Amino acid sequence: MKFNKLSCKGFSTFPLQHSFDIYASMVASQRGWRRFLRLFLIDPYRLGFVIGDVCGKGVPAAIFMAVSRTLIRATGLKGVPASECMRYVNNLLCNESVSSMFVSVFYGILNTTTGEVDYVNAGHNPPYLLSSSGISKIDMTNGIVLGLFEDFNFQSKKL
Repeated sequence: MKFNKLSCKGFSTFPLQHSFDIYASMVASQRGWRRFLRLFLIDPYRLGFVIGDVCGKGVPAAIFMAVSRTLIRATGLKGVPASECMRYVNNLLCNESVSSMFVSVFYGILNTTTGEVDYVNAGHNPPYLLSSSGISKIDMTNGIVLGLFEDFNFQSKKL
């Protein structure tokens, strides 16, 4: 497992996993958003990853960020599809949300054997894919941010 040592604070290193390498970096926001990146092994063949931005400042936003990423990881570890994970976490956040707090999320599940990614974009910026043939924008799934509207049915796509 190879990591950029300057940018991997708080990441699991997956020392027993040799089928892939991960490189990541985070850039601090100046707009009062709390950004996070979380990686976790669902099982020996699937890697869950979540990128998110929580709207807000101060301690309430920091707590909402911690709760959001913990709920996504805990739900993802059950092995449910990306769309089901986002639906479940969204409903929990709607019930427990501090007024006007929400989180935009890109959540994906990488099958390390096939290379397929099951993903949902819940109101996050469009991600890009870097490959040997260049850079391309990933199709959006038209999901809304988490924590605003209960019972939203998130749609997933595969890459």
